[in-house]
Amino acid sequence: MLRLAARLVSFFWRKADFPEEQAGPLRPELVEGDTTLKTVQGVVTRYCSDYGMIDDLIYFSSEAVTGKVLLNVGQEVIALVEENKVSNGLKAIRVEAVSDKWDDDSKSHGGGLSDPSPRVLIGCVTSLMDHAGYINQTTYFSLESVCEGFEPCKGDWVEAEYWIRPGTWSSEAISVKPLRYKRVDQVCVSSLCGRNGVIDECIFFTLDSLKLPEGYTPRRHDVVSAVVVESSQSCYAWRALCMTPEQRRDFSPATGTAEEAYGALLLKNKGDIEVTKMTNFGTLKEGESRNMVIWIENKGDVPQNLVSCKLGGWDKAKQFRFQMLDKTQLCPKVSPVGVPEKEKDFADEDTNSLDSCRESTAWQTLESSSVNSREVSSGDCACTGENGVKEKHISQKQVTESEPSGLIPPGGETWIVITCDAKNSGRCRELLLLCFSNFIIGRYLEVNVVSEEESLIAVCEPFSWKKSKSSQVLASTKTTVVVTTQKRNSRRQLPSFLPQYPIPDRLKKCVEQKIDILTFQPLLAELLNMSNYKEKFSTLLWLEEIHAEIELKEYNMSGVTLKRNGDLLVLEVPGLAESRPSLYAGDKLILKTQEYNGHVIEYIGYVIEIHEEDVTLKLNPEFEQAYNSEPMDVEFTYNRTTSRRCHFALEQVIHLGVKVLFPEEIILQPPQVTWNWTHAQDTKNDGQSTSKNRKPVKDQTRHAPEKYQAGAQDTPGPRAFATEMSRLADPKAREKEFFNPMLNENQKLAVRRILSGDCRPIPYVLFGPPGTGKTVTIIEAILQVFHALPDSRILVCAPSNSAADLVCLRLHESRVLRPGTMVRVNATCRFEETITEAIRPYCRDGEDVWKASRFRVVITTCSSAGLFYQIGLRVGHFTHVFVDEAGQASEPECLIPLGLVSDVSGQIVLAGDPMQLGPVIKSRLAMAYGLNVSMLERLMSRPAYLRDEDAFGACGAYNPLLVTKLVKNYRSHSALLALPSRLFYHRELEVCADPTVVAALLGWEKLPRKGFPLIFHGVRGSEAREGRSPSWFNPAEAVQALRYCCLLARSVSSRVSTGDIGVITPYRKQVEKIKILLRNVDLMDIKVGSVEEFQGQEYLVIIISTDPCFGALLEYSITNGVYTGCNLPPELQPLQNCGGCVAAPSRPAEPC
Repeated sequence: MLRLAARLVSFFWRKADFPEEQAGPLRPELVEGDTTLKTVQGVVTRYCSDYGMIDDLIYFSSEAVTGKVLLNVGQEVIALVEENKVSNGLKAIRVEAVSDKWDDDSKSHGGGLSDPSPRVLIGCVTSLMDHAGYINQTTYFSLESVCEGFEPCKGDWVEAEYWIRPGTWSSEAISVKPLRYKRVDQVCVSSLCGRNGVIDECIFFTLDSLKLPEGYTPRRHDVVSAVVVESSQSCYAWRALCMTPEQRRDFSPATGTAEEAYGALLLKNKGDIEVTKMTNFGTLKEGESRNMVIWIENKGDVPQNLVSCKLGGWDKAKQFRFQMLDKTQLCPKVSPVGVPEKEKDFADEDTNSLDSCRESTAWQTLESSSVNSREVSSGDCACTGENGVKEKHISQKQVTESEPSGLIPPGGETWIVITCDAKNSGRCRELLLLCFSNFIIGRYLEVNVVSEEESLIAVCEPFSWKKSKSSQVLASTKTTVVVTTQKRNSRRQLPSFLPQYPIPDRLKKCVEQKIDILTFQPLLAELLNMSNYKEKFSTLLWLEEIHAEIELKEYNMSGVTLKRNGDLLVLEVPGLAESRPSLYAGDKLILKTQEYNGHVIEYIGYVIEIHEEDVTLKLNPEFEQAYNSEPMDVEFTYNRTTSRRCHFALEQVIHLGVKVLFPEEIILQPPQVTWNWTHAQDTKNDGQSTSKNRKPVKDQTRHAPEKYQAGAQDTPGPRAFATEMSRLADPKAREKEFFNPMLNENQKLAVRRILSGDCRPIPYVLFGPPGTGKTVTIIEAILQVFHALPDSRILVCAPSNSAADLVCLRLHESRVLRPGTMVRVNATCRFEETITEAIRPYCRDGEDVWKASRFRVVITTCSSAGLFYQIGLRVGHFTHVFVDEAGQASEPECLIPLGLVSDVSGQIVLAGDPMQLGPVIKSRLAMAYGLNVSMLERLMSRPAYLRDEDAFGACGAYNPLLVTKLVKNYRSHSALLALPSRLFYHRELEVCADPTVVAALLGWEKLPRKGFPLIFHGVRGSEAREGRSPSWFNPAEAVQALRYCCLLARSVSSRVSTGDIGVITPYRKQVEKIKILLRNVDLMDIKVGSVEEFQGQEYLVIIISTDPCFGALLEYSITNGVYTGCNLPPELQPLQNCGGCVAAPSRPAEPC
């Protein structure tokens, strides 16, 4: 009866008056839709196994009880209560016992949420505000809890002690200190860009938080000492807290103050002269001209002599020019801008963006600038109005410094007509200097220039990301109709042994209600270790799923009609071509009828084909026949297949243990293959090294003889088998040591280490910076393992289809593997037309997953490797697992193939670059707690894999048993390679590219500096969003990218094929807009995409459309004379003035 009563009460929650709880710092009452969350303390008055009551007022279910603790009547609890505004009912969504019994029980489980003892959190500062901040998005801290001398910044890694506040279900840090810190002495300030700079090319600092001696401002090349803390700041891993100068170049304590004071003084009215303040031309179209009159009035008692007018020279396109006029010469149709009677000084204006040049610098500019005026005969000057139309001819005299008309008597006025000839799209700013006898007055001239092409990609509809809330309706009765048989695996008929791994409701409610995630899973705050490995990654995977589901709901559709295609129905999904939403064959959709008499029918359908924005569905046959264009609501669902495979892999890889997941000590194993690696330099053969006396011997101590196993097409007869083995063992049969004779020494070393497998099963890392031949090395290693180890079965994986296809194609082109030895296994949802013709035969063999699993070389994506779990394959099926581009895969994704390798004799090879693109993670919470760190990057940070120049200086600074770093770059010009080499690779990259390729465009007429294949084109455009898309785009940047494409593809002297041009932009909407522009000029063959789509690919020319957030690249471009476009910010103009006096490197791209 009690259970029945509790269920009845749950529908009629009563409202009670509770005293207001005192909220912690920055802890407002949580409100979600029509519910409000409150924290209350009370006593369990009724309780059964499923339901209970608190104070006879608040209903709760057993699922809401933390830790699944069995409560007793009379037990004191803290509850998070949901109050429904409509029904005024109360329901506890979280209940925690605080009695002695619970305390005793929680101690045995490491402490409950109400345990007052603090826990340790290792995390990153993700946000800061006045006197407070957050660690890992959710853990609050006040600056009072920060250790003395440490002023945290966003990105700093910290160690904090925290506790869960019982009244708010949120975590709060009670002490915060840097995770790591050190002192560096006698290091040089290597760069300075605005208020940010870099010390020793590896330590970031910002003047906003840097502690400095009084009167000292850092300058380039100063020698300093600093205290630094570990911090993630762009490409830098350390941040300077404080800095003291050791050696200063021309240091003057008043320099910084004098610069700022002069910048503010420049714009002030002086000598009783008042000058027009409004000097913005507004928006002009390219080719249009507009005039503006600037008034100069002498309100003093002393005549003032206007010696000259000059432009600062910021605008390299020279879009501004001017002419002096007397009052009698003013064109009637030009409306001059009046000066108010009491015009305020510029002293109150914001001068932070002004040119903070010293007075001597300003005078130097004045002396070197030319007067932008021209001599025109009387009556020849055209005065132009707002629309750039000639209106009236007036006389004009050339302005010179000694011109008598420059004298302005007391109470007198004069005018200057400024003409703007719009040439370059984007915003532009120029400095006008009015030079009087004893002072200078400056004014900014501003204009926004738009091009005709921008009209093609203008904002179509106003941005409105938040969906309009539909009126709340009572819950409808619904009937669900499903397809007779599920269509996802119909092509393969695979059994599904994967559990569902449903998202815990408590975790989902934490995210939806914005409750601190540490209240659900406190171990997220711990450093990753073997004991929390599965639980931590499972939680992170669920967080990413929750975010994906929430994001997908934004694309649900209402009142749409379906089209017919034969017997099937087709749904048009706007934005599908841009992956908004992202759908694949086999995905599930829910179609809902309009409500009728409180009843709704749901039809479950599956995607069977996608063409542009048309999605062909398989639904219930009766519905397909009876459907007559009735409006339907469409609900998209998240495909959890990859996530479930990751969860399953987490369970499987536990057998790999510490030795693979957290390697600490190296235990040498007998080599898999022993070779007599003797090199003889053959000078008669163009210096190519050859190998002699090469005798492979299979290591019988580690691998007992076993029956040769292969796929059905790969099983030779006994005689053929013996012949093949004798051919491989005979050095005369293969005179060359390597299949690819062009390998360099580092590549050969990597192949030998992989083949030997001295440290297996500890993962071996092939560290391959861009263009160093990583994939070539992987191909050679696969071929060597295949031929030298006849009992091997190799699984080759990559995070993306393009990367996996590339490995398959390269193996095919090697012509070494016989037909039937290699297979490419694709996901069920992949369409055949997306597969390269050369590898389709290997894909056809992969349709039968059972048969494919017996091939000697299996190639697939990390996710699709989970197909082998579904047919019952487990640990040890594959002897070798290669993961290419491992830096792009999240760790759980990388674990899917690793779960199929032996933990005793199996070998794991991770190839990639931890400094390049990492895993794409969308959940900020999942990122904050480490899901965006690949397994490759995590292993490279462990002591066994760390760089050690003292111990391994002769081996590339890494332990050669575990890591081989490739340093010979075969892709880029030296000017494009030096900057990434310096910033990311310890200056070790060597230029080995084909000169005929990288020098092909060194003479292109549009290069600012001939022989230097880099352009940094600055554009001051305006960013915009449209419709429901949160993605940004910049029309001016898109047009500039288009123009470079046209110049390259249609150049007379240096024409570039459209297939050799690539355009990269990080914003999906910008990709869409640039494609529209290219289609308009018939250049559709130029590839446009995000960084992920270009990973590992090579193009003769790359155009990057992005924000200039990479200060090192911008600084380098300026100092090497390859910057063009809009005027630079004032703080960077000194770099431009010094020309190419600083030898700095560059980045492998031609940014726009």
